[in-house]
Amino acid sequence: MNISSSIYSFLSDHSYLLPTGVIALTLGMLLLTLLPADVMGENQLWSYDKLGHVVLFGSWSLSVGLYYHIHKSKAVKLWIIFASGTAFGLLIEVLQYILPVNRQGDPVDFLFDVLGCLLAIWLLKIILPKKTET
Repeated sequence: MNISSSIYSFLSDHSYLLPTGVIALTLGMLLLTLLPADVMGENQLWSYDKLGHVVLFGSWSLSVGLYYHIHKSKAVKLWIIFASGTAFGLLIEVLQYILPVNRQGDPVDFLFDVLGCLLAIWLLKIILPKKTET
């Protein structure tokens, strides 16, 4: 048994982990992206902002894809997972633009959100066991 099937089996056996993780990631992402910029402070970590977008949206999309694959009898439609992550990224950028939180919507941030979602879909294609399409 390889590592991806071991992780998949563990997540299948502990079904509460994925929804908990998706909720925690969603809330964390909203906090990190919608808190006023001055609350975040000056930190060297923020210079890796684009990498953070890739990692957060990739993790979110991967978690959602794993959740649906484990909890649904049909094969996961990966384009729906991709579209959901992309829509979430777009929503955050729009909220940053319209809310008075001293943040700015950034199209480049959105592109890195999309990149994270694409990487997650690629990983899901590799690691998910095949299910028949019904």
